Amino acid sequence: MSSYRKITSYIEHLKTTYSLDVTIKDYSGFIYTDENLERVLRPYLAHSSPYCMFIKETREGYQRCLAQNKPLYERCKARKPFVGYCPAGICELVIPIANKAQVFGSINVSHFALGGNKGIEKRESWLQGAPEQRKLTAKFLYEQFVRPATIEVPEVQYSLELLAEYIAEIVKNAKNPVKDLKAGIEEEAKIRTFIAENANEKILVEQVLTSCNISKTSLYNLIEATNAKNFREYVNVIRIEQSEKLLLETGQHPKEVALKLGFKDYNHFCRLFKDQVKITPTDYQKYYKDEKHQATN
Repeated sequence: MSSYRKITSYIEHLKTTYSLDVTIKDYSGFIYTDENLERVLRPYLAHSSPYCMFIKETREGYQRCLAQNKPLYERCKARKPFVGYCPAGICELVIPIANKAQVFGSINVSHFALGGNKGIEKRESWLQGAPEQRKLTAKFLYEQFVRPATIEVPEVQYSLELLAEYIAEIVKNAKNPVKDLKAGIEEEAKIRTFIAENANEKILVEQVLTSCNISKTSLYNLIEATNAKNFREYVNVIRIEQSEKLLLETGQHPKEVALKLGFKDYNHFCRLFKDQVKITPTDYQKYYKDEKHQATN
């Protein structure tokens, strides 16, 4: 399970060290073949930069962005990395996640600078006909958050290709999970149910061990697999995951969701949510309520 944590560590290293934004595109539903992989990759399923969120703020912008997945998937069928600009002006390195039989998804990394003003030209073309204030806001966000990466494409491409191959191998092996993995999934399902049923209570390790009938070793293996530092953090990880579902499916205000899951301090809930999901609960509900990650092949 420690190797799963290395995926997160490497992606966060790219983001913080080289000013890169990393997004995982799922064209086949592949992340749901392995619960640990889903947990690791879920925070990267959507662009979280303020510029991208602003572009998708309108229904038209959201639909136009979503429409780019099909041509992106088609180009990934060549199974070779490529660099290009999205229609809104973001320059990306795209690494297909695939094997010989299927394209599962891609790792999309921005913001590389290829020179010239192509990104700006595309941004202006995208916003043609938009109100002047919207154009000014887009320009401000673009200049603030779309900054050229401090590393060249070849320097990062090789390691990302290895990461894509590693993820594809996980997906391949997950189709026939071993008994230990199945047992772990069942045990975690029991824990999730227990936490959901006791969200407003202080949950102790001993309660989980007794109520879920699992060993302390199994519990701490599950904690390790989630990147959590301790039991309390593990409980909060699960609560935040449950909050994602409630935000998208119930339409409840984030404050109501936080209280329902036992977070008495709303600001604390917001900090935990943003740390885990890379976006605030309000923006998450606003931008991704209707978004689906469905297979296209």
